[in-house]
Amino acid sequence: MIDWGYVRNWGAILALTALGVALLWGLGYAVYLNRIGSRGWTSTRRWLKTSLAAFSVSFLVATAFREGPVLWALFKGRLGSPEGQYLTGVLYQQGGRFLQQSPERAVPAFRRAADQGHTLAQFALARAYHYGLGARKDQAEALRWAEAAAHGGHPLAMVLAGELLQESSPAEAAPFFKRALLLLRAQGEARDGQACFTLGFLYRQGFGVVSDSEEALYWMLLARGFGISPPQAYAVEAYRKSLPPDQQVRAASRAQAWLRAHGKPQAGPPSGASTQ
Repeated sequence: MIDWGYVRNWGAILALTALGVALLWGLGYAVYLNRIGSRGWTSTRRWLKTSLAAFSVSFLVATAFREGPVLWALFKGRLGSPEGQYLTGVLYQQGGRFLQQSPERAVPAFRRAADQGHTLAQFALARAYHYGLGARKDQAEALRWAEAAAHGGHPLAMVLAGELLQESSPAEAAPFFKRALLLLRAQGEARDGQACFTLGFLYRQGFGVVSDSEEALYWMLLARGFGISPPQAYAVEAYRKSLPPDQQVRAASRAQAWLRAHGKPQAGPPSGASTQ
């Protein structure tokens, strides 16, 4: 679904940019024609043709520079590439540029990529069915695709599969959580904020590990240090304030020590982390 307002606005900007390039080119070409003594209608036609060519090329180059990655992803999706279909789904899911947000259009694109074994598309499809993002909620389908992505090595899919199985079959959920913990810990130690945040969630809920609120806060504070979304940062702060002061102090000290030891003290929890 095209966002025509965006197309009009950016089309005008790109056209003006191309026009400026064409005018500069035309000016230079006019000087050249004058120097070689070329005049008359023939020279005028040559000038018009070259200026029009300069405008067309400039417009195409500017458009490719601005929208190239999006157009390329859509083109690959049309050709049947799993990666292109996954990226097409992401574009429709998030919206932006010349595409309006349309989760309903994202799901079929994810499905086509997922059917070809694309792990990220399988996880995106699992989330769509789990949360009802562009499709009706269907926990059986969510579990099916979460398990597929988990078998492909996606740690967040492992967590989702474990969550979906936890209530009905904790024994089946446990292996998913344990595999996820190993992968997420490695990613967290490599400064992946989302991995650290998810680790904190697992420790908070006691999924695959003994519930440990201090350990949960430690990983969440690391996540905030590495960078996470504003809603996630708000959730970390709310969770921090819910814990006793002594746990806040110990978790914050550990997180700050890790960040200092690994050369990122400026991103650590605020100094007031021990107060409620």
